[in-house]
Amino acid sequence: MKIRSYQKGDEQAIMDLDARALPSIWNRRTLQNWYWKYTETNPAGASLIWVADHQEKMVAHFAAVPYRLKVFDEEVIASHSIGALVEGKYQNRGLLKLVGDKLMEDLVAHNIPYTWGFPNQRAHKFETVALGYGDLYNFDQWELPGKGLERKEPPLSFRKVTVFDGEFDRLWGECAPGYDVAVKRDSTYLKWRFTDRPDWWYFSYGVYDGERLKGYVALKLYREEETLNGHIVDIFARRDDEETFSQLIDGSLNFFAEQVVDMVTVWILGSPVIEKLFIEKGFNRREVDRPLILRVNFEHRYHARVADSSNWYFTMGDSTEIF
Repeated sequence: MKIRSYQKGDEQAIMDLDARALPSIWNRRTLQNWYWKYTETNPAGASLIWVADHQEKMVAHFAAVPYRLKVFDEEVIASHSIGALVEGKYQNRGLLKLVGDKLMEDLVAHNIPYTWGFPNQRAHKFETVALGYGDLYNFDQWELPGKGLERKEPPLSFRKVTVFDGEFDRLWGECAPGYDVAVKRDSTYLKWRFTDRPDWWYFSYGVYDGERLKGYVALKLYREEETLNGHIVDIFARRDDEETFSQLIDGSLNFFAEQVVDMVTVWILGSPVIEKLFIEKGFNRREVDRPLILRVNFEHRYHARVADSSNWYFTMGDSTEIF
């Protein structure tokens, strides 16, 4: 058994392992998605990837995608761990811990203090017990049945985003001081996250005062068998700007009504204003098993406060694994 870091040319073997370990028809990965997600196209840099080979065959994989994270008064490179894969006959033999330990060591070597993840139930136990992650938050899912949506004429201030331009940099710069811990949502990141992804299409809209951007939302349509779901993947404005958030949600619901979705779903952490608006607009809050876990890779001056979920702002868009 050989445990090693990623080498150029491994990507097809990773895709093959993924298909064997996670034979899903709903979240199938592609090579195009892999290059978008794991390489230097990411404005935070290339991912850290570790694999295990046995008899010239890849049998395990674990990776961390870097993100630029605002942490109070500084910016750090953090990461999102994804792609924990083990060939069936090698499961429950400690192999993923060996690969995971190497990945964690690599994160420290690259001065990455924080790593978050969205594990399923089995991976949750493994990552918290074996790799030192801690529970940060468990998301509830906000839901609104599509049957009750009404098509309305959106306000002139709600416009389709055709390019993430300098207005998004200005918006981030003005709004960021109101958020303690949040992924850096500047134009470079938003373009990579919502425009450049090759295997999915997002629908982005902004609320404007004249030509001045006040907030934006990114939406996604997702069909599973006969059900068409609408996701509010990301939403951002000044933290206390209830009027703009309300316009963003109303515009989103109008879009989903036009698309005749069966259900609108969203989960979010860190915005009482948005949660208040969801309640007022008829969303239901349903308990789901969707844990957000965090690993503090080494002591950082804010690590105790970063480990407190009340300091975070987090949306579906902050995961590249699912959404």
